[in-house]
Amino acid sequence: MKKLFVLLLAVLMLLGPLSGCTPKEGGDSKEPSVITLEMSTLFIVPSLEATHKVEDTINDYLKNTLHEEGYKIHLKITAISDYFQAVPMELSSGGEDAPDLVQVFSMADWVNQGFILPLDDYLDKELKPTVDMIGNIIGSGKMSGHTYMMPRYFGTVLDWKFIYNKALVDAAGVDVTKATDIDSLGDVLAELKTAYPDEHFLVYCDQFNRLYNLKTHTSQVGTYAATVGGNTTLYDYYETDAFKSAIQKAYEFRQKGYADPEGSANTLSHDAVVMGGSSKGVIMGHSADAESIAKMFTRTNTYGAEFGAVTIGKDDLMTDTLGIGIAHYCKDPAAAARFINLLYTDEFVWITLIYGVEGQDYVWNADHTKVNYPEGLDFNSVPYNCIYSCGMIGNGFQGLEYETSDESGSDREYGKKLMDEAWCPPLYGFTPTTVNVMNEVTAVSNVVEQYSDVLTFGDVDPAVEYPKFIAALKDAGIDKIIADYQAQADEWVKANG
Repeated sequence: MKKLFVLLLAVLMLLGPLSGCTPKEGGDSKEPSVITLEMSTLFIVPSLEATHKVEDTINDYLKNTLHEEGYKIHLKITAISDYFQAVPMELSSGGEDAPDLVQVFSMADWVNQGFILPLDDYLDKELKPTVDMIGNIIGSGKMSGHTYMMPRYFGTVLDWKFIYNKALVDAAGVDVTKATDIDSLGDVLAELKTAYPDEHFLVYCDQFNRLYNLKTHTSQVGTYAATVGGNTTLYDYYETDAFKSAIQKAYEFRQKGYADPEGSANTLSHDAVVMGGSSKGVIMGHSADAESIAKMFTRTNTYGAEFGAVTIGKDDLMTDTLGIGIAHYCKDPAAAARFINLLYTDEFVWITLIYGVEGQDYVWNADHTKVNYPEGLDFNSVPYNCIYSCGMIGNGFQGLEYETSDESGSDREYGKKLMDEAWCPPLYGFTPTTVNVMNEVTAVSNVVEQYSDVLTFGDVDPAVEYPKFIAALKDAGIDKIIADYQAQADEWVKANG
């Protein structure tokens, strides 16, 4: 037995160097993890070739500048219209190319379905610089006492504008500055309709609920509840004055021909319709002032129009459902957390992800203070462009400044000013869990799917359909959901002083 043992030991010693366990000079021989980030874009999906160049540039920076040997990034970019269906399916199946890092658009839903991991173990280490940077905003990433996502540091407070074809408005002699909110905008639209009977100056009306929310300090909590004003009492959001005003105004504007007739049947985004000229105006929210947005739309529209813009409302602070999280099956969540941190704290990583690669997608001016597009290219033709995604991931207060105009729809100083000045609702940072009311949430979501779009887009008469909507919500159990959320909110208030 002793001879056998010695022989076995000798064999194991001989096999040792062949087993891959011998450390490399200066480090471990372990292959770096591949962390797949899947993000959405509101614009044209870049080609695979251009995306691979961005991916390679980031990985070269990770390895040779940051000396990060533990992981490398694989980048997937998906059209926003496909993201909401494709990514939940990938998170459910966990296939070979399924993402490790995902943009989270509805944290409560994804937590309840087990799609994303809690980040608690990484808050004091891998994610600490980000946590220190965003401060109280991290409240938007918390649920049931755990942190599940890093909320985006940007875009939660928007300046809402009516953006319009300036030549047509000026020719009609219409004073657009009279529009200071959604109600007074109606007077301007009436004048424009008289001047241009065959044109419409709005795209769709589904944003009106947000404009009335901020006008009345109605703050949505979860999907179906809301506070109104400064108290912590929760109401059925669909019974608030803000929602009722929004659907009535949407129907009124549709009946008067102010808005795109497609309504909820549309297949294009707001910006796609106005950029192509089908609509001569649009309501959109950005974290840049009216002058910058007018320049951006003038620069990037595809039919050669000059645009103007006026502000018609500014957001309150609101618990944000959009951020970045780690998929439940991720094999190296610590590495994924380290990359999340870079999206907030490393300007090179974020700029490359959003703007692309120097030389391919932008070039610096002579004094290296602003950028331009490479010769012969523009916003629409550069190989890689995720500028319209700048407010949806990481620290959007970073960015490049173009010599031509503000291409991003954002401004660092103005965006921070909006956040600093925004009204803060009483349950900011509270996200309810649906674990106690899953059946009711499923039933209510089916009702909302049936009625909400046609009402908010102004497709149907609210005098007829709204009472049916409310009755169906009550039959589905929305009052039980509100009561459960209220109990959670009361506990949250006690715990948070």
